[in-house]
Amino acid sequence: MKSLLLVANTSWYLYNFRFPLMRDLRKNGYQVAVVAPHDKYTILLEQEGFKVHNWKVSRSSINPFTEAIALLDLINIYRKERPDLLHHFTIKACLYGTIAAKFSRVYRVINAVTGLGHVFLGTRFHNRILRRILKPIYTAVFMARRSTVVFQNADDQEKLIQLGITESRKARLIYGSGVDIEKFKPDLDSSGKFHEPIKILFPSRLIKQKGLQEVLEASQSLWAESYNFELLLAGDIDIDNRSSISQEELLILKEEPRIICLGHVHNMRKLYSSIDIVVLPSWREGLSRSLIEAAAMERPIITTDVPGCRDVVDHGCSGLLVPLKNSHALKLAINLLIKNPSLARRFGKEAREKVVAEFQVSLVNKRTLEQYENLLNKSLRRMGR
Repeated sequence: MKSLLLVANTSWYLYNFRFPLMRDLRKNGYQVAVVAPHDKYTILLEQEGFKVHNWKVSRSSINPFTEAIALLDLINIYRKERPDLLHHFTIKACLYGTIAAKFSRVYRVINAVTGLGHVFLGTRFHNRILRRILKPIYTAVFMARRSTVVFQNADDQEKLIQLGITESRKARLIYGSGVDIEKFKPDLDSSGKFHEPIKILFPSRLIKQKGLQEVLEASQSLWAESYNFELLLAGDIDIDNRSSISQEELLILKEEPRIICLGHVHNMRKLYSSIDIVVLPSWREGLSRSLIEAAAMERPIITTDVPGCRDVVDHGCSGLLVPLKNSHALKLAINLLIKNPSLARRFGKEAREKVVAEFQVSLVNKRTLEQYENLLNKSLRRMGR
C-alpha cells in the first residue's frame, strides 16, 4: 500500500478543503495520514480514521528559534513515518516540508501553491528586499528533484516561472480543491425572485485584502440613494492577518442595522440558498472556494478582475468583474444586478455550468491522483522496476 502524508499549517484547512481528496485516496489504495497543528478539527479527521501528527508550527511566526523547532519537528515526523509521497499545502508547509523531505530522504514531493502572498505581490521596499532574500530558498524548494509544483491559477504559475523560481516542466495547474456539486446545488423550489429587502452576501473573513472596505463604501453609497438591501458578512476577524479589522471596528459594524454580522458560518450551503447576490472584491486569491460554492448554487457573483477571482467568473456571462480597489465600480455593478433580477438569474445559471465543467471535486481529485501516480511511476522507472 502506498503511504501519503498531507501537510498543512492547520487541521482546519485539510478538513474543510481536502477531506474529499483524503477519502478518494483511501478508496484508491493509499494509506493517508495528516501532518498539521492540532486544533478543533483534528478530532473530526481522527473520527474518520485519519491519523493526525501534531506539527508544532505557527501560521504567523517569524521568530527564528520557533521556526527552527517547526522544521526539526517536521524532519522527525518524516523520518519516523517514511512516506512514499508528500503533499504540502500553504507556503510554510511547502518550504519547510521540502527541506525536511531532503533531510529525511523522502524524494516524491508535491508542493501546492495556494496563493503567493505579500512577499511576491507587495510593492513596498521591504517586500522587494524580502523577495530578494527569499528567492534562492524558494527556487531551491520549487526546483527540487522528483517534485511537482501545483498552482490553483495560471497567473501564479506564470509569475513564478517568470521569476525563475520554478519551470514549466515541473508546474501543473489544478483548479483549487473542488466543490461537491450535489451538495452545493440550487433548491428546486427556488422562485428566482429577490428577497425583500434584497440580501447581499460577503462570504469571507473580515480582512481588508478581501475587499471589505470597498463593499462597505459601495453599500453606504447605495443606502444613501435609498436602495433597500441587507449586507450579510459571513466571516470572523482574523487576528493572525495583518489586514484584519479590529474588535472595535467589528462592534461599529454591528451598530449598523442594515449590516448583519454572522461570524463564521458552518452551513454555507444553507446560507447561499437564502441570499440574492454574492459580492467578493478580493485583492487576489489562489482560487476562491467561496465563489465556486456560490456559483454552484447559481448565485449571481460580483468580484474583482484579479487572479483567483476572474478564473471563476466570465465577465458578462456568469457574473461581473470590477477593477481592483474600486468601490464606485462595485456600486455600479451591485446597482445593475439589483435593477435586473433576470440578468442576475442568467448569470447564476451560467456560473453553475462553469463549475460543473471545471471545478467539481471529482475532476480536481482525479487530476491530483494523476500527479501522484506520475511521481510514483517516475521513481519506479529510475529504479529499473
